[in-house]
Amino acid sequence: MKKIAILIFMLITVSLSGLLPMDKEQTDAWIALVGEKDMQIKMQKLEAYFNKYGSSQDRNSMYMYLHLAETTYQLQQYDKTIQFGEKALTYQEIETSYKLRLYLFLANAYNLTKKDLDKAYGYTEQIIELADKMRNTTENNSLIDNNYTAPALRIQVQLLAAKQDPQNAMKAFNKALEAYQLDKSDKSANFVLALSERMLKNDKVEDAIRGVEAVNQNKPNADYYKTLGKWYNQIKNMPKAIENFKASYVLKKNAQVAYNLGILLNQNQELDAAIEYLAESYLLNEKNGTTAPETETPTQDPGAAAKETRSLAQKLLEHLVFFEKTKGQPQADQLKFYNEILTAAKARLGITLP
Repeated sequence: MKKIAILIFMLITVSLSGLLPMDKEQTDAWIALVGEKDMQIKMQKLEAYFNKYGSSQDRNSMYMYLHLAETTYQLQQYDKTIQFGEKALTYQEIETSYKLRLYLFLANAYNLTKKDLDKAYGYTEQIIELADKMRNTTENNSLIDNNYTAPALRIQVQLLAAKQDPQNAMKAFNKALEAYQLDKSDKSANFVLALSERMLKNDKVEDAIRGVEAVNQNKPNADYYKTLGKWYNQIKNMPKAIENFKASYVLKKNAQVAYNLGILLNQNQELDAAIEYLAESYLLNEKNGTTAPETETPTQDPGAAAKETRSLAQKLLEHLVFFEKTKGQPQADQLKFYNEILTAAKARLGITLP
């Protein structure tokens, strides 16, 4: 919003040459408040100016209301933002760029005060419509997308998501994705991720995957890949589950991910690869291991989770080695092979264990 405030200040200052004549006292008061950077002091000067000259119906009145709307918004005095912002919009000669800013102030003000959520949504629609028209007349589309369209979409996301029904949740999810595609910001990403979880709870796993993949494509992350692996496994898409778990494991060694890969690769009849990942999962949970597994649920004790994963990995590893890979071989050869598997896994992980 600081960029918006600076733009308003510059444009209003430039426009002063076109104002109707004012006496020196009024001119000095106006120049003093326009140049004030401290929002609290500026608000005091604005209120004094409004009380003294607010009844005047000259061109300066429009800019006075613009400053009042912007300053009260910065000070989070949203009721006053609504009052002054809507007054500024009554001036037919108000420039398009000013309208866009006022619509954004008003949409946020109505949303945050919860006074009239339909009005909040209506102003966001006007932002999107007006911004779209401006995109066709300017080359600086990223500025419009980042400062107006994406924020307006995020307000719509909040308004739709608050209704707590599947239909509006889906609309909110799609708008969150649209905002993220425009600005790739952390704010938009957080909305996408939160609504992806909502999609999952609504049994729309494919949509949940779509959301996390959109964010992960721009900022690859081990945890995102891990989540995608779990969700792809949930819809029985084994190749994609394996692909995402592997990508997660490359970025961050994790015992639980290695164990998941051991299970899936074994199911996919990739016995050697399954054994390798299970050996690493087992070793990563040793006392001197490099990484402990992430807690799968908020209430699960990390230490207990690590022990459980280690135990499961060890059991499956021993089963695959002794009852499948070396089945029927002499016990000494089986033990030799098992120890070689662990030695090779230690080397890959770069850890030293007794």
